[in-house]
Amino acid sequence: MNYIRILKNKVFRQLFTSIILTNLANSISSISLIWIAYNKFNSPVVIAIVLGALQLPNIILGPFLGGLLDKFNKIKLMTFANIVNASVFLFLIFNPLASRIDISVFILLLVLSGSMKPLLVGGDSMVIQDIFESNGERMIANALVIMSFDTTYIFGSLLSGLILALGYGVKVYALVAILYIFIAVIFFRINIIFTPKHISYDKNKDVSYVNNTKSAFKTIFKNKQLIAVLSMDFFWNMLLWAGLTVLLPVLVKTVLNSGSEQYGLLESMTSIGIIIGSFFVGKIKLKEDWLIKSVVITIGIHGLLFSFIGLIKNIWLICILLILIGFIVSPALIYKTTFYQKAFDEESKGALFTIAGSMTSSSYPLGIMVTSILATFRNGIAIPYVFLFYGLIIVILSIIVYRNVLLKSK
Repeated sequence: MNYIRILKNKVFRQLFTSIILTNLANSISSISLIWIAYNKFNSPVVIAIVLGALQLPNIILGPFLGGLLDKFNKIKLMTFANIVNASVFLFLIFNPLASRIDISVFILLLVLSGSMKPLLVGGDSMVIQDIFESNGERMIANALVIMSFDTTYIFGSLLSGLILALGYGVKVYALVAILYIFIAVIFFRINIIFTPKHISYDKNKDVSYVNNTKSAFKTIFKNKQLIAVLSMDFFWNMLLWAGLTVLLPVLVKTVLNSGSEQYGLLESMTSIGIIIGSFFVGKIKLKEDWLIKSVVITIGIHGLLFSFIGLIKNIWLICILLILIGFIVSPALIYKTTFYQKAFDEESKGALFTIAGSMTSSSYPLGIMVTSILATFRNGIAIPYVFLFYGLIIVILSIIVYRNVLLKSK
């Protein structure tokens, strides 16, 4: 079985373990940080500051921090990044945030932690790229990563219950800190047992950091297919993924006249579809010239199905539709990453991975903001039309990209 063969690789097995634990740690840390922001300070503004401290450095610094992955040992950088993440919660264990200085140090640590995300996300993809030389093996590895993310996401409610069971305070902080430290130890072990044969960490010693970043942007602007995929990814994340986050709870309340239980059910359906779809996609051998085509086509189908969500009044039909959407988009999620691993050159691939990640990260809050404004129009009456409008935009964009970029590039 393909998955078993990939998991027999000792280095990937340890990397995969670290990714699962990272998803787990991120889920618990997000819940606990939002909880401390609101429970201790009783202010939504503080929640915004905390989330901003975590997200803005990733968006702003991501394109530039990626160059570090090209200049230095990426695995050591990822080890350091997890230690920084752990330091936030080690600080909370011993500090009650009783003074302005304490709060300022806490925010500074959050900013540093947020700055580490590009190194971790880009680093994971680069290590997979180094472990497996063929796109077929990378597809299987990427499928496992996607499945692990959505499996962790589904169990988010269970993680919330775990936090409540542990109690608010030192126990939660200790749990998250231990997870991040353990992940750092895994990367330390990976660094000992694995050195990519075709990588030399001093190969770029004569290339300046600025020139490395410039090289990354030049690579993007010279490759029409790469620009097309990055643009598709940006609007896909902004309109459909961020849009669903805002629109779904409003749809449940105003259109379906249902409550939190129904929302919780619907909220996990897409992830179920992604897990099922990813399992099958990882077993399919795809020709390389269909890699990018599959991304564009499946995103277009996602847009088409998305446009119908607001028109359906039956919650069970919406469940089926969301599972189908998850199943359909799984090739796009997997093949997109595989395409990046194939397209990004050896010289500045770290910067390229983080630029791509930052574009995706920046599109999400933008989509949340725009959709939130539209969702409040006439107390949610326009929700079905927003679903329709967003979906059709993605369909049209997919057709334009396919006809004007992919077909002409043959």
